[in-house]
Amino acid sequence: MNVQIGKHVVGDEHGCFVSLEPSATYRNFDEAKSMIDAVSNSGAHAIKFQTFLPGDVERIIEDRGIKVKFGTTKGEKQESVFDALKRRELEKKEWEDLVNYSKEKNLGFITAPYFIETVDFLSKIRVDALKISKGDINNVLLIDEVAKTKLPVILDARERLDEIDQAIKICQKNNNNQIIILHCPSGYPAKNSGINLRAIEFIKNKYGFPVGFADHSEGQLMNFAAIGFGATMIEKTITFDKHVEQVEHLMSLEIKELNDFVNNVRKIDEAKGTPEILQVSRVEENARRSFIAKKDIKKGENISLDCIDFKRPGNAGISCAEGFKILNYKAKNDIKKNTFIKWDMLE
Repeated sequence: MNVQIGKHVVGDEHGCFVSLEPSATYRNFDEAKSMIDAVSNSGAHAIKFQTFLPGDVERIIEDRGIKVKFGTTKGEKQESVFDALKRRELEKKEWEDLVNYSKEKNLGFITAPYFIETVDFLSKIRVDALKISKGDINNVLLIDEVAKTKLPVILDARERLDEIDQAIKICQKNNNNQIIILHCPSGYPAKNSGINLRAIEFIKNKYGFPVGFADHSEGQLMNFAAIGFGATMIEKTITFDKHVEQVEHLMSLEIKELNDFVNNVRKIDEAKGTPEILQVSRVEENARRSFIAKKDIKKGENISLDCIDFKRPGNAGISCAEGFKILNYKAKNDIKKNTFIKWDMLE
């Protein structure tokens, strides 16, 4: 199954879709817009945000004392969840400008809404896909509203399978099968022992929708491994400076890393090939061997290991693949030493 996001297609028969996310690392509209420039220059397919409007965080967070722990270059830190989300709020006009600017840059625009009225707003400003974040995977009314837009729906799949099942059923009830499921390990950053890349294949086999990988680990490696395990979409956080002591910066790629990251994904796409074993190339044929007379072989002499040897290339005489068969023959005529043996020389 394929899913269209903007001008690009997500699916097994297409190159890996790369979505880069500055959701937690910009501090104002200008920085968010600069991130669009950076993502566009990298060759990625889309940019991903979380849409918070003024006042949204007050509606989401009841207890402002709740803190989130995260890694930094100077060790583990923590900050208020309220503060971490509050700096992501932008005005409606600013969100619309970001969407339009992304389209000018030929980037898909993906975002996660947190309120039903936000879904309607995002649909009107023509975003390309909507994501249900991990904390809302059981929010049936929000999922229902997102599915009604008929936009592609991206689901975080780090929660219970029954909740993923329920989210998919809600989308399908609304005749929306444009679904992508992201394997999204927890942590800021995620530990290697908890990433469980084999879940990608499990999710793909269970649901049949395109499956991606939302990476919360440090560096690039796990993204490349995820593609090898079948991920057809990568979502990776980005930052201007991973030394900033706020949530998600340490696990993010810096702008200077983006081009190499996307280029490496393209190299993996090129190397994936097909499930079938390829035909033997001329280079490989030259590395294979044929049977050759190890000594002068007399007419009527039985072919045995005493009189034959193996020599490159593999198509100059009888292939060594016929080793069991050739031992049942004898020489039809004299065969001189170092002659490649062919079937018309035997009987």
